[in-house]
Amino acid sequence: MKATLIRQALLCILLTTTMVSGATAGQTDYKGYPRGSALIDVHELKRLVDARDSKLVILAAENSLEYRLGHIPGAFQVDRPAIEAPAETQDGVSGNIIAADSFTKLARQLGIDQDSTVVVYDSKYDATRLWWAFDYYGKGDVRVLDGGIKAWRAAGYPVDLLAPPLPARPGSFAARIVSPRLRVDTPEIAGLHANPSAQLWDTRDLKEFTGDELKKGAYRAGRIPGSRHSSWELLKRPENQSEWVDAATLNNLLSRLGFDPSKDQYFYCQSGVRSTQALFALYLAGWPVERLHNYDSSWIGWSKDTRLPIASGPAAVPAGSGTGK
Repeated sequence: MKATLIRQALLCILLTTTMVSGATAGQTDYKGYPRGSALIDVHELKRLVDARDSKLVILAAENSLEYRLGHIPGAFQVDRPAIEAPAETQDGVSGNIIAADSFTKLARQLGIDQDSTVVVYDSKYDATRLWWAFDYYGKGDVRVLDGGIKAWRAAGYPVDLLAPPLPARPGSFAARIVSPRLRVDTPEIAGLHANPSAQLWDTRDLKEFTGDELKKGAYRAGRIPGSRHSSWELLKRPENQSEWVDAATLNNLLSRLGFDPSKDQYFYCQSGVRSTQALFALYLAGWPVERLHNYDSSWIGWSKDTRLPIASGPAAVPAGSGTGK
């Protein structure tokens, strides 16, 4: 009798462990996404932090104020300028991704190896820019924290105020362009009007799309002719702009806006940051990676070249494409 009870208890423990492991290891169907493992929830991340996983590297894609107000313990700050190429090397266009050698130097400084478990998070929309950069440069297993720092705090988990010291041992990751089609630039975008198998999406706020608002850094107001509007905000839960909607909600949205899975998808915003939100969303949903393209120079690059045409006004704004916030 006693032996039977012991066996039953052991079996219960084994089943519970297997269920927990299966639910969290990779989270392959997280929120119903075919590539749900690209996301990680705060509870799984907390377990990795508590386990003191030597391969874990957490990156906060936040500005200095956001980071200093409290960050996930052990997280290194990687603000947007850290991965921006000097404008003088980009025909005067600001915001483009740094070259492979510079990205290698940054990653190694943070202790990142090829097999490191890298988790990126933000307060709004910068984490996917980091995810995109890593994927472009050959580390395709980087994960984005669903809900960001807001979800971490809401779970009651602690935050640090002081930055951790950089690792004593540099990492060994070597950046090289593995997914070249993830990044495109102006000449390709300029030729899309003659490409019936492509769709171009403006992921900025509605007022930017219509030309009613010109954000600092851009040279002209308006949009790229032929582009359609799909605000990055629609991909996130309104109560937390770092938390993604589920797969069913996303698929309904894509259908309503007219996304065509048989076509190549091109995205732009002001400087190629918000555009990675849409690219990442389609990646989660299982769309072919080779057909997802981020226009890195985005509106800054397009608006700077006065030879390129622009459009403005409310025309071609699909119903439900954004709020204009």
